[in-house]
Amino acid sequence: MKRLFGLAVAGIRQTPWPLRMMALGMVATITFGVVLSANAPERVPPFLVLASNSYEESELMADESMMAIELDYQAGEALSDEPGSGSVYRLSLEGSPEVVLEQLGKTFGILGSAQESAYFDPRWPGYVLGPEDWSGPSLMLNWQGTGSWYYSNPAAYQDPVCDQVASEDGEEGFTYECENSAAGGKLPSAEEAKKSAAETFSATGFTVSPEDIHVLVNDEWGVGVSATVEVEGIPTAMEWSMFWAPGPVLASVAGHAAIPVKEGTFDTISPRDAVPRLASGMWWGAVAASYYAEDELSHGQGALEEFPGGEEGEFQPGEVIEVVVGDFEQTLVMMWDVNGAAWIVPGYILRFGEALWDSAAVTSLEDRVVEIETVTLEAGME
Repeated sequence: MKRLFGLAVAGIRQTPWPLRMMALGMVATITFGVVLSANAPERVPPFLVLASNSYEESELMADESMMAIELDYQAGEALSDEPGSGSVYRLSLEGSPEVVLEQLGKTFGILGSAQESAYFDPRWPGYVLGPEDWSGPSLMLNWQGTGSWYYSNPAAYQDPVCDQVASEDGEEGFTYECENSAAGGKLPSAEEAKKSAAETFSATGFTVSPEDIHVLVNDEWGVGVSATVEVEGIPTAMEWSMFWAPGPVLASVAGHAAIPVKEGTFDTISPRDAVPRLASGMWWGAVAASYYAEDELSHGQGALEEFPGGEEGEFQPGEVIEVVVGDFEQTLVMMWDVNGAAWIVPGYILRFGEALWDSAAVTSLEDRVVEIETVTLEAGME
């Protein structure tokens, strides 16, 4: 797994900015849920605009690209060559971010007026309700993509206990040795947490039953649960979570303001034809974390080989490594376009090794549905 992640770093550095943010921000949780979506008039393709970095024009990446390891993806015998079709959903943000935050505030007891975050940036349009200095409960909202929002309560996090000790090097002065406060205090049971989360999620836009909520953690330090949004019965990368600290104190809640709106049904390429898309990060997307869980992983299409190569660091710069994709699974993939908007589109998880993370998800939409826009990287964006 370490070998693959080492190789993936170079791939992430060469992806467009919105996809990079998605790749670094994914949280591996196992969840299940349901969602209702609105319908929109079917669009005429192309309408999904993806970014392709112009490395020829970017001296910034020249030296690093010379040192990159090239992966030569090949389709295994078991991969189907049958095309198909699938639904496309646009994640729509309705209303204004200020109104959305203030409505959320009613659920969590945070009053006042929402405003732009002190860290607001057009590429990351953040809004806040409540104090932003960690002095009290607050709500944060990112008004793009899935419209992700986050409630946090600093009272749930105990300050560490620190002791002043003499400097170990014999010099005058001292340092501090700190330890976390001992765990203790009442916590909700797993069933109580599921019920409470179902009520909170439903009140903030995601109707889900306690039976479809998964327990992430349940120990003396806290209880955490989560649920995932499903579209057409298929789990997606849109996940909601809720955590309690001893007390009990509600520590955090995370959700999404965007609503899936169906844009139509479109033709898709076959798993075999999708393999070359692994070579470019602009085709990659996010899937539900349950696809990467040990108890959910199954290989139904074909045999898999061990990911090629030796120990970490054994690959040589400029080396071409053949990777055979021997298995696939049809699913829904979340992607970000050049404007930061999020989409849920048909795709495949393509697997090229037995290890849990030896796989990647790409969209299976036909080329005619997708428009490629060349983006030249600027300093500070690498």
